[in-house]
Amino acid sequence: MVPTRTVRWGCVLPALLTVAAVPAAGQGLMVTGYANMEYTNPQGGIQTFDAHNLNLIVIGKLRGDLFAAGEVEYEHGGDEIALEFAYLAFTRWRHVNVVAGKFILPFGTFNVNHPAWVNKVPGRPFGLDRVFPVTYSDVGVLLRGGIPAGYLSRITYDAWWVNGLAGADGADLRGMRDNNEDVDRNKFVGGRLGYVARMGLDLGASFHTGKYDQANDLTVTFFGVDATFQKSGFEVKGEFVQANQDATAGDLKKTGFYAQIAYLVTSAIEPAIRFSQMEFPGTSNRDVQEISLGVNVYPSDLAALRVFGRINKERSVPEVDNNQLTVQLTVGF
Repeated sequence: MVPTRTVRWGCVLPALLTVAAVPAAGQGLMVTGYANMEYTNPQGGIQTFDAHNLNLIVIGKLRGDLFAAGEVEYEHGGDEIALEFAYLAFTRWRHVNVVAGKFILPFGTFNVNHPAWVNKVPGRPFGLDRVFPVTYSDVGVLLRGGIPAGYLSRITYDAWWVNGLAGADGADLRGMRDNNEDVDRNKFVGGRLGYVARMGLDLGASFHTGKYDQANDLTVTFFGVDATFQKSGFEVKGEFVQANQDATAGDLKKTGFYAQIAYLVTSAIEPAIRFSQMEFPGTSNRDVQEISLGVNVYPSDLAALRVFGRINKERSVPEVDNNQLTVQLTVGF
């Protein structure tokens, strides 16, 4: 039996990015969201509690074929407040939805499926943070849809044109996500092509490219591949991403990947393990690996308690004693 929470959020999350081929049934807006609190105990660091997220989402059909969604996030007890996304979507055509506004880029799968309520291992895997800067939302236009490809299978596509990243020559990619500044830059373009099979297999390939430093004519291009397989409570997934970043001091190639396995032993117990790695040019303190392993406990269809240990390893600098224990309580509503 598939837990109610899996069915519910398996439907809601794609809708938060855009919508399915069939328009939302009811008129009006629905309020939903998620929240999570964490206790972290880092080796050699300070134990702390963190009210990490309270995210409120408004989603629904306004009128006819017009759909709307928005999310406001309150992070770290309200110290950070931001608009995660806010867009309108036109849903009349069967095989294409038109989205305009601020949306989460469907590059790969983790960027969209990053919320703690969905992510079965606490924290972001290496690479899906400093290589591709999760969570990355942008302002622009998105076209997405799918076409049948045999019995209960389909080919999906996403294509977008957005403001893009902006930053200094050779700068950190994560710090380039602010797309509200009035800066001189070209727009970024990107897309994802996917295949979803009836056996529970989802494959995808993504790219995203544009000039991040207009003054120096510098471009950054991301490539990624992702795969997920789900069957009878078993889930295996992984993603690889590479960023080719122009810089006047020498071009930079940054890579990252993760692989994750989870198994729903009972409706309330789900152990999981994740391995991830990130590599930067030269000898860098961002050449790192981690293994996270632990268990998810589901006291209800609305909550998950995750207890995980994270073993960190530096690969090109001296080892640091920075392993970490995380206890996370997350709810979806």
